[in-house]
Amino acid sequence: MSALPATAARAGLLPLPGHPAAHLGEGAAGRLGDALTALGAEKVLLVHGRASYRHSGAQELVEQWAGRYKTEHYDGVRPNPELAQVREALTLARRFRPDVVVGIGGGSSLDVAKAVAVLGAQDADPRDCLLRPELITEPRWSALVLVPTTAGSGSELTRFATVYVDGVKHSLDQDQVRADLVLVDPALSASLPLRESVTGGLDALSQAIESYWAVAATETSRELALGALDLLLPALARAADRAGFDDPGVRAEMAHGASLAGAAIDLTRTTAAHALSYELTAALGLPHGTAVALHLKWLLGRHAAATEDQCRHPEGAAALRRRVSHIQELAARHTPGDVQQLLVRLLTLGGQPTDLRRLALPAERWRAPLTAALGSGRAGNNPCVLTESDVLRFLV
Repeated sequence: MSALPATAARAGLLPLPGHPAAHLGEGAAGRLGDALTALGAEKVLLVHGRASYRHSGAQELVEQWAGRYKTEHYDGVRPNPELAQVREALTLARRFRPDVVVGIGGGSSLDVAKAVAVLGAQDADPRDCLLRPELITEPRWSALVLVPTTAGSGSELTRFATVYVDGVKHSLDQDQVRADLVLVDPALSASLPLRESVTGGLDALSQAIESYWAVAATETSRELALGALDLLLPALARAADRAGFDDPGVRAEMAHGASLAGAAIDLTRTTAAHALSYELTAALGLPHGTAVALHLKWLLGRHAAATEDQCRHPEGAAALRRRVSHIQELAARHTPGDVQQLLVRLLTLGGQPTDLRRLALPAERWRAPLTAALGSGRAGNNPCVLTESDVLRFLV
């Protein structure tokens, strides 16, 4: 893979074979109007939140070309989207029948746009489709374009979308969930509040690390993950040093790194840090990036000390330990200390808790969620076998 330099002054094509056509760089979002024309659009449904759509500058860009097409907006996206949001958006989409669905925003907006584009064409109820993916049998009836306004989720380059049903996270995981076109413009993240910038960066960093050590990793996914780490680690270290993300170079590297991390997990999926994070978000309302980083902190040490009897990585415990050591070496080039210390600096910068034990969680409260998390596919993709007692040592 030949990665486009993150600091490119103008938007260029991000060469990721097997993934959507992705344009990255300053001015990429300005391509949207012409892209819709190229897709043969007549009716366009825009899926986004309210404040982020205005503050990011996306609204001004859309207003420049909106007169060319019939447009409708679903602007009810909220973080960690629940089934009710998807149903609302689907009601509008089925009435309007757009040629193109455009998701603009953070990972939640992109996930809702993906869900609408795919589930709108299905005969089965959306809830049933999320619980029983085999019911998704019909092809999408609209094109799908994704425009991230954050640097973190990597959702723009994945074939899955997250929706919560009765407080439990479910994923659409299908080839047709992938976008037809992705436009990654770092300028859209310039107005992002500090906490959201931090938590997005933590999510992207976690994705890159988890993909790199995943059981399902391949040569291609490891190359993508390392490319992401080469961009994210120096960018996040500079943000921690300067107590912010005002530097356009940092934002550009973050945008590029997050997209590469998304492309990596599209091939491998994530591992235990993500599997264990969802209950912290659902039960305590912790931002997703924070919840993942809190588990990544102790998992780095756990994997660095892996023995053969604990290891499920196909290359063995020694290879896993080398991968963790390589991650730490990459971090040491840009920041004093190790990755765990960088995580603490970033969590502190974002006003987030820095240690699971500080949450004062009673052990009994977490036994059932832990059983589910440790039995999940993401936990099975983790290179170390984990037990309930392993996790509880760090929770309580």
